[in-house]
Amino acid sequence: MKLQAPQWVIRHVESGESVPGRVFTIYVAENEGSEDVRYFDLQCGLSEPTVQDVDLELDSYCIVNDAGGVQYGGLDEVTVLPDRLVLRFQDDAAEELELSSNVVTLGIDPAVDVEKIRAGFRRVLSYGNPHKVPNMNL
Repeated sequence: MKLQAPQWVIRHVESGESVPGRVFTIYVAENEGSEDVRYFDLQCGLSEPTVQDVDLELDSYCIVNDAGGVQYGGLDEVTVLPDRLVLRFQDDAAEELELSSNVVTLGIDPAVDVEKIRAGFRRVLSYGNPHKVPNMNL
């Protein structure tokens, strides 16, 4: 894989139950507490998707970003390296999330716990519809 220069650097990570007993989140951002911070917030339920979730195609992980986009599923591949996170999005997801490219490369600050990122992505992205689970190089 040819590595692109990072579009921004992850300096803040949160991983865990964002809604106790209901939602698990992995949140990566360029900073903590800034109003104009760039971020990706990936979420999954803690219980299996309901019949209604399946009918509405809400039966996988959810991606939210700083552009206000919301996408259920939408990743083809995720690669976590010691100093980079590479996200390869499907065309419709890149459009919904207002991304300039289908491939987003983020640097990982040396102070960030890479294992926390790996574990969070593994947990969130393996949720729900198996057809929407991306290739994970963690």
